Amino acid sequence: MPDQPPQATFTFRSDYLIGATICLATSLAASTVSIIRDGAPLTAPPWPANAIVLGLVAAWLFFIGLKGQRFAPTRLLGGLPFAICVIGHFFLWVLVAGTLPASDGSQLPTLVRKLGLSSPITSIPFNAALLLFLLNLGLATAGRITKLKKARLKFYVSHGGMWLLIAAGLLSSSDLERWELIVSEGDATAEVSNADGTQTRYLPFGVLLADFDIEFFTTQLTLVDVDETEIIWQKGEPLIDLEKGNIARIRGWELEVLESYEAAVPLGKTAYQPHDSPFAPPAAHLRATHLETGRTVQGWTTCGNDHVPTTTILAEGSDFRFAMALPRPKRFSSQVTILKKGEEPFPVKIEVNKPITIDGWKLNQLSYDETAGKASRWTVLEAVRDPWMPAIYVGLALLALGALMHLIDRVTIEKLTKN
Repeated sequence: MPDQPPQATFTFRSDYLIGATICLATSLAASTVSIIRDGAPLTAPPWPANAIVLGLVAAWLFFIGLKGQRFAPTRLLGGLPFAICVIGHFFLWVLVAGTLPASDGSQLPTLVRKLGLSSPITSIPFNAALLLFLLNLGLATAGRITKLKKARLKFYVSHGGMWLLIAAGLLSSSDLERWELIVSEGDATAEVSNADGTQTRYLPFGVLLADFDIEFFTTQLTLVDVDETEIIWQKGEPLIDLEKGNIARIRGWELEVLESYEAAVPLGKTAYQPHDSPFAPPAAHLRATHLETGRTVQGWTTCGNDHVPTTTILAEGSDFRFAMALPRPKRFSSQVTILKKGEEPFPVKIEVNKPITIDGWKLNQLSYDETAGKASRWTVLEAVRDPWMPAIYVGLALLALGALMHLIDRVTIEKLTKN
């Protein structure tokens, strides 16, 4: 194979140098703007301005694909050397953001906060690097439009899908709405608020809570200090289920669960009895024996609630008490009725990670009255709206289709080679 001409080698290397220079200049400019703005996040224009921006950029790239490839700057920005530079530039910012501890930014150095890296996804330098990547990806794809070939179809599909996916995700930030809807059993509302309750709005439909249902895991033991002010159970210590008959060891004591009730109320001052009231907390009767001295303590413990006080068992001679941890929810759901003007009400069940979609809004089970536990009579639903999700799904579908086409081509080539 003949050597590459010196002029071509020099041009290829200079493309890398120019690409690295553009990336460095972009980072410096973006960092300067971010510092001037005191780390304020970058926000995309709202709908429909962001859709117009996307349409104009796509039209410009199409035009470049048809007419602009004869210009050296266009070939440079859509070429392989620049692609390697912008990918390295982007992942460098990803690496920087990934090394920072997750926090609200208060523990980070001043310069890091001013660069907006306490929230990397919305920081100006991070998004500037992402925009350079999109520019290169778009020009590389559009630049081959004038050379349409069936063999390159997988390239157009995969790269076009990736460009649409990233661009839509970037522009959707200003249109993403996330609200909380709180409603009590038997009541209906269309009002939602943000997480801290400072802003409210109304959904185009109402939600009536018919019933809230919750199921808990088996209650477990925990340890608290002798003053019952804080939990002192430490990570790595055994997790002991408070099931009748269970025997376990912790901190030099052997613990036996003599009785356990999912719902109980006090019976006098020293015992508990089962009860079917939704306001009755779980309770367990424990016997603990010190493994060295043989000393034994016995009593009832309950996590309590607003109606029944918490009780613990003092481990005599030790600096802790045996206590019942708050029950952990296994699953919880809301049976609601959707109310829409001019339409028949229809019932639906909303569970955690199983959202329903109504008029472009996704309703997901978020929380409940944790202090009341199984007696909770109100629910918290999360209402999310992102009008860009269809575009993101199309981008994902194209990206997956392109990958499949690459795989099919590879398998076909291997079969032809064997034959």
